[in-house]
Amino acid sequence: MGFLLNKENNYHFAREILWLLITAMLIYAILYPITSKIYYIYWKINALFIFLTFTYFRYSVMFKSLPFLRPSWVRFLLFAINLSLFIYLAGYEQRLISLADNFYLEDFGFPKVFITDIMKRGLFKYMYTEIVVFSTGSLIMLSAFQIRLIISYWQYYKHQANLLLED
Repeated sequence: MGFLLNKENNYHFAREILWLLITAMLIYAILYPITSKIYYIYWKINALFIFLTFTYFRYSVMFKSLPFLRPSWVRFLLFAINLSLFIYLAGYEQRLISLADNFYLEDFGFPKVFITDIMKRGLFKYMYTEIVVFSTGSLIMLSAFQIRLIISYWQYYKHQANLLLED
């Protein structure tokens, strides 16, 4: 039994590492059109937006199959952290969108290559779309995950109440 449990834990660990590698490759691919042209100052927060969008989508959909979400203290800790994270991410989303509205390239970083006005317009269009999609996506997925956590609490306590009533 101990061997089976260990084998199962190794499977879940390997699966999670694989998902993190896939997410890292997606982050790199999405940010590459920006980072190849400028020394992007906001790459960390932008990578966080993308990471949270994909990861929390996966967590919301595959909630029951994730063994590290089974302990109630882990779910409560994530719930509490996500409340503050939502406010932090919303503030950064507003900041980045307002910087993109200024259309000033140096607000995002200095160019690595010579950028013409046409290239600058295309880069800003891509940055604006990418920032809006993934910052809003991260906020939506964070909210969806919060709702999923609330549903799991409700199901757990409803089950516990039913067990107590049966006794």
